[in-house]
Amino acid sequence: MPTTPTTTGSRQTTGSPSAPGSPADKPLLDRLFEYVKESHPRSLRGLLEARGQDPARFARIAELYLQWLVQARGESGIEAAADAFAQFSTDVNLAQARYERDGAYANKSFAEVYEDHYSDAEAMDGYLWGIYLTNFLWAHHFQIMTFFQDRFMTRLGGDAKLVEIAPGHGGWGVWALAHMPEAALEGYDISPQSIQIANSVAAAAGVGGRATYAEKDALDLKQVEAESADGCICSFLVEHLEDPQHLYKVIAHLLKPKGMAFITGALTAAQVDHIYEYRYESELVTMCENAGLRVLETLSANPMRTLPKAKFMPRSMALLVQKRGNEIY
Repeated sequence: MPTTPTTTGSRQTTGSPSAPGSPADKPLLDRLFEYVKESHPRSLRGLLEARGQDPARFARIAELYLQWLVQARGESGIEAAADAFAQFSTDVNLAQARYERDGAYANKSFAEVYEDHYSDAEAMDGYLWGIYLTNFLWAHHFQIMTFFQDRFMTRLGGDAKLVEIAPGHGGWGVWALAHMPEAALEGYDISPQSIQIANSVAAAAGVGGRATYAEKDALDLKQVEAESADGCICSFLVEHLEDPQHLYKVIAHLLKPKGMAFITGALTAAQVDHIYEYRYESELVTMCENAGLRVLETLSANPMRTLPKAKFMPRSMALLVQKRGNEIY
């Protein structure tokens, strides 16, 4: 059974205690919903849809993530992240509308994305914190979170060695460490902003001593010991690459035989930094199999609402895979 995460209570704060009755004195999830209702009312429906999937479980996961957020960013962190979330959601909707119009993603290469997006440190900070909240505030991403907890975390030993490729905000790996008290994690990301934020989230969750992050290209991890990881986490990276097949081979390189990986990808879902256009779930399965990874389970989830008369259904897909041993399939 998973152990209780290291963060407890209804909220955690940094700095001086808040005055009674101040916004910081409210439960964190209530603060988030009230702020979104007041400042970003067009986003509120999506939050209600996510909560409606499983209200009790949603509250537990959201509260945990919000505790880490406040610890990492201070008492104003919820409002700042909610602003970033609303902006990110708007940008995604605009990108999807352009995709519907043009029939293709806007960018085709990493160089284009870096020039337009990744080179802006301030924009990247908001982008990463916005995505942090999408983990549970988008209903179809909340489904992916429960799949991660139920199907991936439960299959790993408490002392597992984990590798996280492109941790972004760090929330996935930190959540795993919070449930596995003896596990350790190594994370690799090309973005210095990602390394900074992931470290802050790990420290906020009380698992910073078991998580190390390094600035490295996810496609160039040959120097990391082969077959050294019990588990691998790679969330929403494959669609950001010009040649994602190579990434699946990197995952297979890192995993021990029979080691498990949690991989997610976006299909016909446009963002400013999405490059590789997956159209069918079978494409991700085939790439895993071609890299020596056996696909054990999958989940494909889509938003509850799409653009009117949409040709493309945006989806998020999660795969639970295992590195093959010497068996012949």
